[in-house]
Amino acid sequence: MPSFKSNLDIQQNQLLNAVLHILRDLPPNPVEGQLYYNAGKQCAYLWNGSYWIPWGSSSGGGGSEVKQFITTILNPSSRSGAIIIRLYEDLLAVRVDAHFSTVNNVYFNVDLRANVNIPGTNLTLRPMMATNDSNEYTVIDHPTLKTNWWLYLTVASGSGEAGTPIEGEVPNPTGGIGSEPPAVDGEVLGVLTVILTCTNA
Repeated sequence: MPSFKSNLDIQQNQLLNAVLHILRDLPPNPVEGQLYYNAGKQCAYLWNGSYWIPWGSSSGGGGSEVKQFITTILNPSSRSGAIIIRLYEDLLAVRVDAHFSTVNNVYFNVDLRANVNIPGTNLTLRPMMATNDSNEYTVIDHPTLKTNWWLYLTVASGSGEAGTPIEGEVPNPTGGIGSEPPAVDGEVLGVLTVILTCTNA
């Protein structure tokens, strides 16, 4: 198979019958603008220089349009909260990506609210975790999002300490499953970024 170690200029000609690189895991050492197709998720992803984000439409959702909602919280503590979005159509939550700008861990919830002022049902059964390394949380227990509901982000713990394993379970470094947030309420210096990816229901 030929290998090119420099840019290939096809001078505005069409690239016919091209297929993205098909993998079951993330490509190592990506560069900004790199694409690949995740065979397990049946979705193409684009590296934007910081994160892998869904690109185009997901065939796993019958060609559904991908939508993303992003929110940030500065110096989070357990008193922190933020409205992510009010929904204007029915959607399905596909994945949550979380990142914290310092080396601490921050635990958070995203809950579905019929009334923005009244807490509702969390997307996941246990708080999710944001780390400095970035992580994807793929186990969503309540994926159905209804028109006129609100999505609200709350910080479950701002201590920046490691969570406590639940009896009989192993903590998962890529998400909230298997761990509870520490009880301490302390502000953590840094920026919490949460990206919720959805498709049309």
